Amino acid sequence: MRDGSTTMTPTPATMLIVGDHLRWIEAVADHFRTDEVSLVVAEDGGEAVGVADRLRPGFVALDADRLGQSVIQVCRGIRDVCDAHVTVHSSSADENVVVAGLRAGADDVLTGERSSRELAARVRAALRRWTANEARAETGDIAPQRYTQGRLSIDVRRREVRIDEEPIALTRTQFDILVELAKRRGAVVSRRDLLQAVWGSTPTGNAEQVSVHIGALRRRLGDDPDDPALVLNVRGVGYRLAAAHQPVRTPPCAAAAAAVPVPAVAAVQGRG
Repeated sequence: MRDGSTTMTPTPATMLIVGDHLRWIEAVADHFRTDEVSLVVAEDGGEAVGVADRLRPGFVALDADRLGQSVIQVCRGIRDVCDAHVTVHSSSADENVVVAGLRAGADDVLTGERSSRELAARVRAALRRWTANEARAETGDIAPQRYTQGRLSIDVRRREVRIDEEPIALTRTQFDILVELAKRRGAVVSRRDLLQAVWGSTPTGNAEQVSVHIGALRRRLGDDPDDPALVLNVRGVGYRLAAAHQPVRTPPCAAAAAAVPVPAVAAVQGRG
């Protein structure tokens, strides 16, 4: 598994599709022709990992029906070489399939009939967030830029998380969840709101993916899942960050010097 160096920086405008369902691939291509998203196709997992390592795509879509049981290994392999936003597509609505995909490191699992429209919506939502972050980085318009909570510090601009000054490697999705919680300053964030903010999903999106990512995030932060002290669960409602965190603003001159174009975060695979 690689570290958080800039060599893992993804190219948001490139999307890797792994599978051989021609009609679905063509439908996806139709959605993105006007969005200037470059599509690359790999028919099997071995080829997919090599392409991801070489191109550093911003997005990867895995066809679980084509890859079968190997989809888990492929997802982990891609996580090892780049920090793309990974979506697994499965015709099965079995919750075990969803959980297995998320635990393997997927950011999102779409079930049922292949939906190029839903995939396009998720990609567009992520692109909007990335574009907005780049614009804010250039103007220094990210406030607050840092959050601290005891031993935890979050640098939004650099997309860095530290515990006792030691860097913690998070996936892009784990980082985005943590920042959403930090923004609310101890207030509860519902699963529905997290789905909308992090995935750009409709309220009917799969809330299970939130729970699995929260579990992985807690482990990476060293937060006891049986008795969490940092990322807290409010039963039946959602999650909140322990209220002791305080936002810290960066002076404008320092903010301009720290600007980076595209966030790079080391990918981590964890169990839910």
